[in-house]
Amino acid sequence: MIRKKALRLALVLFTVLLLGLAAAPVAAQVPPPPPARHYFMGAVTFAGNPAPQGTIVSAHWDTSSKQTTVDADGNYGKILPGFYIEEGEGGISAGDEITFKVNSVTAATHAFNTPDTTTLNLNIETATSLITGVAGEVNCDTLSGATVGLYEDSTPVATTESDGDGNYSVPVMATGDYTVKVNKSGFREETQSKNIPLLGPQYELDFLAETGLIPNAPDVFYVLECVNHWLYPEEPCGLTVFKVLEVVNAWLYPV
Repeated sequence: MIRKKALRLALVLFTVLLLGLAAAPVAAQVPPPPPARHYFMGAVTFAGNPAPQGTIVSAHWDTSSKQTTVDADGNYGKILPGFYIEEGEGGISAGDEITFKVNSVTAATHAFNTPDTTTLNLNIETATSLITGVAGEVNCDTLSGATVGLYEDSTPVATTESDGDGNYSVPVMATGDYTVKVNKSGFREETQSKNIPLLGPQYELDFLAETGLIPNAPDVFYVLECVNHWLYPEEPCGLTVFKVLEVVNAWLYPV
């Protein structure tokens, strides 16, 4: 009997507690204000032709800058989260002028404003050249999806990716000496220099065989394959003993 009374009392107290919680005021959840951002997007063209994927688009203001790349359709900023500059980023405020560059060449200017979205197409009319080639391995296998970067005095001016057959092309819009770097996950980066004496012509630069990428951790069969390319060289897969020794070193000291 005592137990039944205790159980009833406990149920009454539990019911009162629930009713009290239900009646208690709930603090209103105020959503945070949306970020004050100015979004930019548009097409990128060279003399009216779509820019290749990986072309660098950069925005510059005061002493700050921000960059993105062109997608497969020749556009920038159209893939979420888009290309935006947030109020206060690098000290920017309403009315400040932003300079847009394509591969370090000035293409347009636009005032900063928030919140706002602007379609700003960027076209470069100056003459251009292309550095084209094949990205591949030291054993002459081609590499798809390798990142190819063009640098001038250590400053990136263009980037792209090799296609399914290892082919790549990267635009050049000024004469001079450049560094081309190719890297891919699982491989050691390779670098070559290229002089562009004249705009207009197409310049070839392959990363294959002697200039190809070496795996981070090749196995002994890979090493023997490279030794074979040294002993029995055939175009375009001949190797010097020095390149073979680099492969042997990678096998002995994998990273």
